[in-house]
Amino acid sequence: MTEPNPDSAGAASPGAESRDSSSLDAVVRALRGAVPSVEAAVARVYAGPAGADSDTVEQLLELAGAPGLGDVVAHHNALSRAVGIVDQTGALPPREWDAIAGLGAPLASAVTRLRTRAATVLDAADAAEPGALDPEQRLGETLQLLVLVEDCVNLWHRLRLDHLRTTDPEALPGAIGEARGLLADHFARDGELLRRARRALARSADGSALELVRRMSSARTVKNLIDLRQDLDDFRAACRADAAGWLDDEDPAVSAALEEISSPVRVVGGALGVAIGGSAKAFGDRAAGVGASGVERIGRGFAKVTEARHRHEGDDADVSGIVAPNETT
Repeated sequence: MTEPNPDSAGAASPGAESRDSSSLDAVVRALRGAVPSVEAAVARVYAGPAGADSDTVEQLLELAGAPGLGDVVAHHNALSRAVGIVDQTGALPPREWDAIAGLGAPLASAVTRLRTRAATVLDAADAAEPGALDPEQRLGETLQLLVLVEDCVNLWHRLRLDHLRTTDPEALPGAIGEARGLLADHFARDGELLRRARRALARSADGSALELVRRMSSARTVKNLIDLRQDLDDFRAACRADAAGWLDDEDPAVSAALEEISSPVRVVGGALGVAIGGSAKAFGDRAAGVGASGVERIGRGFAKVTEARHRHEGDDADVSGIVAPNETT
């Protein structure tokens, strides 16, 4: 379907208004469903060790060259609250839009920089540079933070569309096209990041289980591999990669190699099993947000993110809008 022309002048015909409304509804559904859950991402990048505050987000933004973004969960909560106002009242008061209008540009820049940072790490891994996937490179955490910031961008665009709908309808077709392009860009680039990251991790896990054990010289190496696999699984779920078909053409050897990451615990047990068991427990703690210190530090922000999702987006995600963001309904 041809995009509405943002440069058209004169009064819109009833047919044009209907098409604009249909396009708006389709894009809003796609923005809503693009990232169905950010809970794992919040837990991953905000849950610090027991008794300590986490500065993971600040470190990741610094590595990506976007240190001035601020508290991402606070931004997400503010945007979710504003979306809730729209859902409940049908419109966002001007003062509410003014409070979040300035977030659009820095959030979009952070997405680009985080994605570039992840691609740089994967370039090093593709070139077989030593230590390319070491924990210091923060690949998995970068992808998790990317999920959270992308969802902030999606929320901001939903609010912008609603703001223009009520204040500047003539600018709405152009904004719809921009949001559509954003979804298409995220779809293509995030899919490529996931496929590249899985291939890189598969190369690290290539070989038989016993060969893998011989390469695992420390519990730290074991934990790194398991952490990165979990981060990739979380990224895959958050981006609805399976529904989008991102891995439909993946080499079966890649998934087989990734499965072998968990094989050593069954093969050798002992000290290696203890190391992996500790890492697995850390995963459970991380995802559940357990631990008194962790709950005290991120509890309110994490609860707000979850509450906003459940209260304002109870309807099913529109997968078709994500897979084919250029289509209108």
